[in-house]
Amino acid sequence: MNASLLVLLLAAAPVAEPPKPAPTPPSSCLQCHAELGGEAAEPVAHMGDDVHGQKGLSCHDCHGGNPAAGHDGDLDAAHDAAKGWRERPTRLQIPQFCARCHADADYMKRFNPHTRIDQLSEYRTSVHGKRNAAGDARTAVCVDCHGVHGIRAVSDARSSVHPARLADTCARCHTDAKLMGAYGLATVQYAAYKTSVHADALYEKGDLGAPTCNDCHGSHGAVPPGVGSVANVCGSCHGREATLFRETEEKKGLDLDVCIQCMVCHDNHAVKAPTPDMLGVGPQSTCTGCHPPEVPQYAAAERMGAGLQRLRAGLDEARGVLARAERAGMEVGEDQFALQKAQDQVVEARVLVHSFDEERFQAAVGEGLAVVEGGRAAGRRAFRELRERRIGLGVSLIVIVAVIAGLALKVREIEGPR
Repeated sequence: MNASLLVLLLAAAPVAEPPKPAPTPPSSCLQCHAELGGEAAEPVAHMGDDVHGQKGLSCHDCHGGNPAAGHDGDLDAAHDAAKGWRERPTRLQIPQFCARCHADADYMKRFNPHTRIDQLSEYRTSVHGKRNAAGDARTAVCVDCHGVHGIRAVSDARSSVHPARLADTCARCHTDAKLMGAYGLATVQYAAYKTSVHADALYEKGDLGAPTCNDCHGSHGAVPPGVGSVANVCGSCHGREATLFRETEEKKGLDLDVCIQCMVCHDNHAVKAPTPDMLGVGPQSTCTGCHPPEVPQYAAAERMGAGLQRLRAGLDEARGVLARAERAGMEVGEDQFALQKAQDQVVEARVLVHSFDEERFQAAVGEGLAVVEGGRAAGRRAFRELRERRIGLGVSLIVIVAVIAGLALKVREIEGPR
């Protein structure tokens, strides 16, 4: 038999498949709890949605025991202490229970090399964690925020700690009058937050970057910001305002901690969108809450408020003049675009309020007013040109009519009787 025929015969011969591994029997935890039904079935009902289950983990990874046993109903075999079976942890034990995995760098890196492993140590710095460590079983632990079974990733819109749902999760405890009363805490924070510009951005505009509870208080290390740190907390988003605020303290040798900083004008939970009326001495002013008429700061606030109002009114007027010129058919697009500089100065002036530097503030207002005057002048030029065009058009029409009339007379003269 030649070599080529041998190769063909071998290729045609059936190849023996390697033996397949025996299928892994389903976890007895899932089987038994599903069969028990009712409350006992609740843990396994959410396994498909659970972030742990999606990573291939199951009941025994948290609770220990022998998931290969118990299919015959032998509960003791499934709950074998020799296999690491653990009873359900108490509330005081839960942080350490979860940390067995979540504080283990080697273990967590199997699932995500960038995952954090400091949640427990951070939790111990929080008001919740300190009370838990002191034996207070009522204070918040991991499962109060993340759930027990059916825990979803933070990025999952259904997660109880997703940005759009986090405030609701915090409110489960912080609106409980009985629970909060035991600590002497108010329960109005959630209702106040829901009226804020931050909540409007998050819930109405869908901006997931808008602040919610943990952005100001922290997540695992949640604490109420101290009076001296409020500007830093707000400054994590509002950076320029915070920088101006701190520069003022240093330049003028002030200690602004006593005025509760940002909160005194903007509130903390019920933060409203700032308006120009907050500056000055009018009924909506926040300046007059600290500065009575007899102090020089009152007069400064009055001047600054008037300056900002003058700039805004001038800007509205210039925009109106240019808009009317545009509707009349004049090309003023470039002039309208130039007015954006004045709008920028309105924003700049409002930011510079946080510097408490009237000279710097009025300089920004002055720059804006110069641009506004340029816009007004452009509008006046446009209407002057429009009048000139209309006069020119009228004169042209008169000349044309006169020429036509002259031609008609000449034609009649030529065609007349000879």
